[in-house]
Amino acid sequence: MFQVKKGPHLAVLLGCILYGMTGLFLAGINNLPITSIIFYRLFFGLAFIFTFLLATGRLGELKPGKRKFRLLLQGVIVTVNMFFYFLCVRETCFSVAILLEYTAPIYVMLASPFVLKEKVGKESIAALFLAIAGVYLVIRPEGGFGASDFSGSQLTGIASGLFAGILLAVIIMNVRVLKRDHSEFAIAFWGTAVSCILMLPFASETSFSVLAPNLSTLAAFGIVSVGIGGVLTTIGYANLESQTGSLLALIEPVAGVFFDLVFLGVALSTGTLAGCVLVLVAAILVSFNGSPKPAMNFTNFTDPAEVTEKY
Repeated sequence: MFQVKKGPHLAVLLGCILYGMTGLFLAGINNLPITSIIFYRLFFGLAFIFTFLLATGRLGELKPGKRKFRLLLQGVIVTVNMFFYFLCVRETCFSVAILLEYTAPIYVMLASPFVLKEKVGKESIAALFLAIAGVYLVIRPEGGFGASDFSGSQLTGIASGLFAGILLAVIIMNVRVLKRDHSEFAIAFWGTAVSCILMLPFASETSFSVLAPNLSTLAAFGIVSVGIGGVLTTIGYANLESQTGSLLALIEPVAGVFFDLVFLGVALSTGTLAGCVLVLVAAILVSFNGSPKPAMNFTNFTDPAEVTEKY
């Protein structure tokens, strides 16, 4: 039983902290193209979710309900989101890419009143400004972003990053709609499965001799970020207002900075520290002022009496 009052908030935070470990896993993977890394990350995460449901006798939860097309669309959008995000990383840099990706709360806050009939509270608006400012400080390069950072092909990267942010907002809001007919595990499983199938052509890009030394790291990467992190964030997004979930997700770049500092020895500037504090304050603000849903029951996510949603 998961009867903590702020359970959905905690689920998003924990899931995004696990996502924030991406840098640690990538540092341990050698000589693999990013497309192969994405595929095997998805594959091992999907295998973990399936094994967990099989071991707990809950495979019945995977039976698709209504809105099957929307469930399929979730996986497609996740894959396209990854493509444009990594295109932004390639054409600009990681700092710019993650800043643009996490403009998602802005789009969620603009769209959710119309799409999901959610109200935008003063706390959410204040948290949004704090969080965006914090993320900017976290990823801001030494000396700031110069005009040279946004020229030539990098304009394509910027456009890709902005589009990735819009897609992330769609993913978060779509989870709320899918929750009406599917369990959180079904949403996470089928979204990952579709993404994995779409990335299947890239599985053979790498020879087994190159792949073999990286298998254990790839397996851990998939289980931690997609298997556990993906399910936790899906649980949170499904049971929180989308604007609250998207703001809490901004903890991911902060977690990434923390892991890089502690485990990879990356220096932490004063500006980065200030940014981390701002994001944490924003997370606390929405956690204490957001409208929590009723307690979640891990034994039966699809019981309509568990979560009352207003649309």
